[in-house]
Amino acid sequence: MDLCIASMLLSFMHKSVRHQTILPGVDAISIKSDRTFPRHSHDEFGFGYIVDGGQESWSGHGLVAAKAGDTITVNPAELHDGTGRDGHPRHWRMLYLAPAALAEFSDIPVESAEFSLPVNRSRRTLRLAVEAIKAVTLGQPDLEHAEQLVMLALAAQLTPNRSGDIPKTSLRSKDVQTVLDMICQDWGAPLSLADFATATNASKFQILRRFSRELGTTPHAYLTQHRVKRAKDMIMAGSSIADTAIACGFSDQSHLTRTFSRQLGLTPGCFARPAIH
Repeated sequence: MDLCIASMLLSFMHKSVRHQTILPGVDAISIKSDRTFPRHSHDEFGFGYIVDGGQESWSGHGLVAAKAGDTITVNPAELHDGTGRDGHPRHWRMLYLAPAALAEFSDIPVESAEFSLPVNRSRRTLRLAVEAIKAVTLGQPDLEHAEQLVMLALAAQLTPNRSGDIPKTSLRSKDVQTVLDMICQDWGAPLSLADFATATNASKFQILRRFSRELGTTPHAYLTQHRVKRAKDMIMAGSSIADTAIACGFSDQSHLTRTFSRQLGLTPGCFARPAIH
């Protein structure tokens, strides 16, 4: 069995595979799991479809449900989760496009691009998503064909954002933005709620309540998932998992692996070696 298939962690059934793609800046994964994922976000634009089963998830549009045959999407920095059903794993496939890659496949400016539907039941949209994912993961690639299919799949789902091209960060309070800036700049440091309270001249309870109200999660959970994303970047750049764990504020390699798998459904090792076909 390929080592990129994750072991059974905190779940009755969980298998995940990172697939090799033929397009730079585009990642493909396939996951079959009954696991419940905590709220997290990605740096990339993601679209895919439910192959089998179903799930409920919290998204930027509130609680949504998806079943087999539905197309699913997620925007960069959009917090979301996924609730599995014990003993009834759902199977989904996704493409994740780095913002720089998205610019190659869409005429909508990256800073205002948005997937407006976290769940889409259009049969045409499903067909386009299936064809695009298949084309970019073929062993014998047709690069131009794959690029055009990704363009079509994006055109069917991507729109200018609802806020009229106003960055979503403009809706955040000054205190919450201060905490976000601290996390982005000092994510490897042992940041605490007390540090955030001191920086914002607020009580720990006040900053916790403001942050949770505006972002739908706690500062600690946001910091953890940000560290996981930075760990992924470091591993893909060639850093060892052990060194990455320490640099990203985890106690050791095992701590990083557990947290990484819980957040992304894939082990750090999946990004330390070439993806499979």
